[in-house]
Amino acid sequence: MSATSTARQRRYRSRQKAGRRVIMLEVDEVELAAVLEKLRFLNPLNADDDEAVQRALQNLLGVLCRAMADDT
Repeated sequence: MSATSTARQRRYRSRQKAGRRVIMLEVDEVELAAVLEKLRFLNPLNADDDEAVQRALQNLLGVLCRAMADDT
């Protein structure tokens, strides 16, 4: 296995142990940024920063999942 595939496998196993998964979504980038900004998960100055948008979406989903888990 190459170093790259070994690292990928390690990250996969780490996520699996933590009960996490990576999913691919296709969304309208302007609409997503607007929603994240409106909900105050994303600073409008970072709307063009893919990593900032990804972190903001992860934070939003984390809050939503915890809220729904507490609601049961």
